[in-house]
Amino acid sequence: MTKESSQAVPAADVHRVVVIVDENSNPFELGCATEVFGLRRPEIGRDLYDFGLCSPEPRTLMRDGFFTLTGVAGLEAADTADTLIVPNRPDVEAPRRPAVLDAVRRAHARGARLVGFCSGAFTLAEAGVLDGRRATAHWQWADSFRARFPSVRFASDVLFVDDGDI
Repeated sequence: MTKESSQAVPAADVHRVVVIVDENSNPFELGCATEVFGLRRPEIGRDLYDFGLCSPEPRTLMRDGFFTLTGVAGLEAADTADTLIVPNRPDVEAPRRPAVLDAVRRAHARGARLVGFCSGAFTLAEAGVLDGRRATAHWQWADSFRARFPSVRFASDVLFVDDGDI
């Protein structure tokens, strides 16, 4: 490792990743995002990401009431994300809160990268940012997704879709 690569990167140069956690979000996907983007990697010699969580409420009941998440930033933290990871949950038919959808739309409008793990594709579609694009979700929700979001080109034969900014 060169001397330069072990120098700390100024905070302004670190990519900001924010996860929106909403009522009944799945802890597994939150754990995956935290593992990939949130844990420090001292062996690399610098921070790769500035990671944070935000929620529309001060207390967020996680999936099936298994635990309550507290102490995270308010939804305004989504406005600082270079990459915004949107909420997912097992009940894909329940609509998202308007404030969450607005935060997703604002992030998209200002050019942030958007990520939806699994049922997070429903959040992206509900926000209207997938119209005319390819997207995927778990196979068990394919029919529901297609019915609710006919303007999104659902891909059932792939594990993920990378469409540049989403």
